[in-house]
Amino acid sequence: MVRIIVFVLTAVFQLAAAAAGLLLLLLGMNGYSERQATPGLILYVALGLGSALGLGIASAFAVKRLVERRSFGGLAASATSVLGFAVLGGLILVVSFFAAIALAEVMRGMK
Repeated sequence: MVRIIVFVLTAVFQLAAAAAGLLLLLLGMNGYSERQATPGLILYVALGLGSALGLGIASAFAVKRLVERRSFGGLAASATSVLGFAVLGGLILVVSFFAAIALAEVMRGMK
């Protein structure tokens, strides 16, 4: 049961951060045409959804491992896992933000 809650919390935090990043990305892509910006937006959305799912699953397995190998309590392991994977997810979103803008810039240069 704890693993399901940790999965949901991590995925929700990641999706919320991805939604906020998408709004910033839309502002950052002001000035690009639709044809230039679309691949970057698709890349960002795909990485955001994929990382939410992947990090949610990884955090659920990390809770199990922390409880078994490090003798953490369930609450401490859950908090550590959710916090750690939320930070990792934020870093992934920052990298994908700049990758999306770089892709839009490459598309601009391919006129």
